[in-house]
Amino acid sequence: MKEIFKDIPDKRQEKNTTSLKFKKDLIEFLGDEYKNKTCLEIGAHKGYSTRVLSFLFNKVISCEYNDDYRNFSKNLNKDRDNIEYNSMDVYNDPWNFDNIDVVFIDCDHEYSHVMNDIKNSINLAKNGQELLLIFDDYGLDNPWRGVKEAIDFWLKDPNFKLIKEIGEPKGSDCNPRVNLKEVEGVICKWTGSIESKNVVFIPNIDLGNGRNKSYHYSIKSWKNWSDKNNCEILVWEDLLLPVEEMKVTWQRYYLFDILESNDINYNQILMVDADTIIHPNCPNFFNETENKYCGVRVDGCYEWVMRSIRGFGDTLFDGMRINPWNYINGGFQIVNKNHIKFFDAMKEYYNTYSKQIIEAIENLQCGTDQTILNYMLHKEKVDVKYLPIRYNLQDLYRKNTIVIDKNYQSWMNDELYFLDVGWIYHFNSIPQNSMRRDANYWIERTYKELYS
Repeated sequence: MKEIFKDIPDKRQEKNTTSLKFKKDLIEFLGDEYKNKTCLEIGAHKGYSTRVLSFLFNKVISCEYNDDYRNFSKNLNKDRDNIEYNSMDVYNDPWNFDNIDVVFIDCDHEYSHVMNDIKNSINLAKNGQELLLIFDDYGLDNPWRGVKEAIDFWLKDPNFKLIKEIGEPKGSDCNPRVNLKEVEGVICKWTGSIESKNVVFIPNIDLGNGRNKSYHYSIKSWKNWSDKNNCEILVWEDLLLPVEEMKVTWQRYYLFDILESNDINYNQILMVDADTIIHPNCPNFFNETENKYCGVRVDGCYEWVMRSIRGFGDTLFDGMRINPWNYINGGFQIVNKNHIKFFDAMKEYYNTYSKQIIEAIENLQCGTDQTILNYMLHKEKVDVKYLPIRYNLQDLYRKNTIVIDKNYQSWMNDELYFLDVGWIYHFNSIPQNSMRRDANYWIERTYKELYS
């Protein structure tokens, strides 16, 4: 025991570690049963708990983002040879770990982050595996929701159980800031598995202008494809804010907040416009992403693109320019947890410059979020993978793949040429025409031809 607690302070001297009682209770609970197992430590600080874990497990994977803390831990535990140090950002980097038996969670104690820690942990469990989750600061008295509230949520799941209280008791003064409102720590057990699916997210907001009257065809086509490819579909129908304050296209950058509020466990997400139809035989594009931010370059009216780049660049980005040949359409974006920070940056940008953005949208009349999205991707240095146009075939009229003018297009048969050109058909930029064939017409016709 003396060797284990070498140079380790109590929580009363170092508030960011666990108490000595917590560590002793943990040693007593685990005993020798886990000597041949692996522990993943999420949030290591200076490595005091890491040291204890290294005596209880065959291997400890210690995740600490802060370089100074990680180096402190390496020095403290230089006599231990079974600790693997990892500098990952646990809230933005994927958890690529195998054969984990126990997860020790002592990182960010804000509710949403603890929820992510739990979700990511149980995603590591194999079917039927018993996974232990050890939590510090269960009894921390914060003015915000935290560890206890996240655990309380998961206790509603019959596969998730609280099996042991450890550490200082309720009311303890071990934390110099405030006495504990509950016991210091708990050990939970997860038995089972939770499937993480790819998600198709479709905004379908009825603004009362008739624009979405055919969108149910789009949703049915995506539902068909999602069922075939083991994906989940989420249709977003409720505004977060009035459109006068924030356009629908901007509100979709609350995607990760919407997923969390609906308790949806996800892998990758396609955020796709509802004025699209997907071919039933479309390949699974999620397999082509390389886990990167993915989009499809605009392949339509470059006059509009250049006018938008120049207008928003001059108005909002100090005259900056981006390359039009790498300009993506906002109606097809594939993202994952690695891109939460970028979506946060988009929301923060809007909240900071909302007045200027609203004025620019009104004055320029060439887009709402799309060009700003492209500027922000460049500014934030996001690694974008460009998927082929077959996954977002846009501007179908300019490509002469639809007939809307019998006189001008007199040589063409009235058929759906685009069905042989791509897999996902985006019915944007269709001008008013004498045949009254708007997006609603083409969405309905395409669905019925493909699915009837």
